[in-house]
Amino acid sequence: MIDMRNYFTHPDYFSIKDNFEKSFDKLKLNCDEHWSVFTTLQQKISNNKCPICEVGLTNIPNKPNTATLDHFRPKSDNMYPKLKCEPKNYILMCSLCNSTYKKDDFPLLDDSKKTTVDEKPLLFNPTEEDPLDFFELVFKQTPTGGLLELKRKSDISKDSYKYKICETMIKTFGLGYCHKYNHPHETIKKCRIGILAHHYITFIELAQAIATKNKKATALILKEKNRAKELKEYGFFRFISKNQFSIK
Repeated sequence: MIDMRNYFTHPDYFSIKDNFEKSFDKLKLNCDEHWSVFTTLQQKISNNKCPICEVGLTNIPNKPNTATLDHFRPKSDNMYPKLKCEPKNYILMCSLCNSTYKKDDFPLLDDSKKTTVDEKPLLFNPTEEDPLDFFELVFKQTPTGGLLELKRKSDISKDSYKYKICETMIKTFGLGYCHKYNHPHETIKKCRIGILAHHYITFIELAQAIATKNKKATALILKEKNRAKELKEYGFFRFISKNQFSIK
């Protein structure tokens, strides 16, 4: 998961925002044909990866990994229609994270606090929060191969609001708890075997070198110019470099 918090301070953001706000009537909120202008900048900041699942993005329409801009708080009439044209409410996702997993969901700790200053969402926007504050990585071997999953940080109390955010993020986007799904159709829907296996293959050698404190192996992996560049473009690299992972 990618830290996108530098998005709102990026020099290009302010000019894009200014042009965007001049392109529609703020009273009519008729920004439908304009709000996608933020997509390219978010792709640049995320190294053209989905900030949630980190799959590589494409601009070809109608693909599972098509770059899309989601309304973090849904813009539907019964949700947050006034935020339809609010730039801070936009977040880049692959079309699968957007349309299949998150959809029009926006769970709260207490639904009665919706739209109030005390509103406590159970999903967080990577443009506002650092994923390192919530998760650890788990490299896990299964009967069918390796998976790289997210789990909540071990120092987060089970009775805390932060714990509920971790659980909701992981379950909503299918980024962990694969062992809990026994039915094949549930596994396909809830647990993203393909992308979790891909990330395992990408990072396991580096994680093993760091876990065993093999400085020579770690240096050799990172010395390979193209490989080091590829690894560092993932948000998961930050977790591994900070030893925020385990291997099972």
